[in-house]
Amino acid sequence: MINGISSNSSFEKVVVSGVDDALSAPLTIKRTAVIDAPASGSKISTLARQLSESASRAEIRNANLDRRQLGVEAERLLSQILGDVYQADKASHNTEVPRTIDPDLLDRARQATDYIVRSDKHDRNVKNPFISLSRDQLNLIVYDESGLYTVNERRAAWYGVSDIEAKWNRKLMCDENLESAMNGGRTPMFYAEVMAHYKTLPLIEQVQYPDNYEAKLLVRIDEASNPLKRKEPKFLTLFEMLEIMLKRKKIGSTEKDGRSSGSSISNACAATASGTSTGQANGTNGSS
Repeated sequence: MINGISSNSSFEKVVVSGVDDALSAPLTIKRTAVIDAPASGSKISTLARQLSESASRAEIRNANLDRRQLGVEAERLLSQILGDVYQADKASHNTEVPRTIDPDLLDRARQATDYIVRSDKHDRNVKNPFISLSRDQLNLIVYDESGLYTVNERRAAWYGVSDIEAKWNRKLMCDENLESAMNGGRTPMFYAEVMAHYKTLPLIEQVQYPDNYEAKLLVRIDEASNPLKRKEPKFLTLFEMLEIMLKRKKIGSTEKDGRSSGSSISNACAATASGTSTGQANGTNGSS
């Protein structure tokens, strides 16, 4: 049961094994939130309780921030687990464990760090400890800085979101190519699918897209469905080009493992909605 969260982290000497050879010696370990072990016979898992608390915090956060403010907050929270900020304190993150006697939580934190360390070394055989969670649940972990989850657990959850988005994106591109070939280059179903996908995203992800994303997609759907309405291709303004470039340059997109954020993957579609081709948006030479 979770009784409370300590605002002060403590440090102690312990031995970490099974994560990385470089980490197997006695190290100073950063302890996070204090979490008691669940009572014997508890029917609700500790993770379920944590996700419930995270959902409550997310609901309050979303209710108190407008779209622009929430977008800024999302970027701030992501900066804690991605990019230069994360890399600068990576050694500390790799030794962070929960302040708990719950063996399941301790093991989950160890698995998360093992997953991050090996995944960042391009080991795609390692299993994400959050692989069974939904996108909504993963996002609850990613954007929760309360201390219920270690930094590497949040990063592992973000990897999970990114993998889900990448899988959807690959299927979408295959379907788009087929629709284009069978429909004279018109792809209304492609844009409709992008719109439907966008609407299913958690709010914290939606706010990372341009404000006019939905409106532009509606225009593209209408033009693709009604060829006579389609206007000549409009060149992007410098402002629109810069906006797309900034959106694509997500925090963490330059990290060594080559991953891009879930939102930045779909920004290929955002660029398409703005008037560029899918190939151009992805930085490829192929046509959409």
